[in-house]
Amino acid sequence: MSTTSCVPGEGESLRDRKARRTRESIHRAAVRLSCERGLDAATVAQIADEAGISQRTFFNYFASKEDAIIGTATSGPDEQLVRDALASTDFSAGVLETTADLIRDILSRSLGDEETERMRRVLFMRNPALVQRNADAGSALATMLIDALTPRLADEISALDLPDGTTARDVVRMIVLIALAPLRHSFVIPTAPPAHGDPADDPAPQNLHDRFDHSLTLFRTVLEGIRI
Repeated sequence: MSTTSCVPGEGESLRDRKARRTRESIHRAAVRLSCERGLDAATVAQIADEAGISQRTFFNYFASKEDAIIGTATSGPDEQLVRDALASTDFSAGVLETTADLIRDILSRSLGDEETERMRRVLFMRNPALVQRNADAGSALATMLIDALTPRLADEISALDLPDGTTARDVVRMIVLIALAPLRHSFVIPTAPPAHGDPADDPAPQNLHDRFDHSLTLFRTVLEGIRI
């Protein structure tokens, strides 16, 4: 399967690299301070100071500390990143799996280091509202992908025997929603804390990259093994 590799720093201008590093610094500071002090106690002023920026600069990147924890820019998902990823993606090996891979590659730019992701997972477990906010960010990315993929997959869709009244956008929406399943699976939060009572003791993989890859492998296995 051939998809783009959205490696941070690859093909970036100096300005883009500086912006990415600032965004990552804010994200790490927001997660660490909120995890250590509590979501309500951590302030934007503290986060900005930790990241070495002004509060004004903070709001150039994120609308709130919650958005900084999720990693969602104020303008939504990076439209140029999505376009660049799609430009080098080959769907000939399978639309569903390739779209899932594409989503993983796009998100790889915003996934933090292992320790940051471990703390963010703890925050999700302690603050269910963050899980919903994260889901909303995923919905925004889904909409962007639907817009971009509808013309891109026109030939594949035209070959399908679809029910009357079905539009190409309807088909692409279904493809994207199914392909997002591995992402949502990787963010599943236990309904109860571990036996020791500390979310940090949860033995599940803490590295979001690893959890997503595990979910993607499960996704492929299910696609290949189940015929309904």
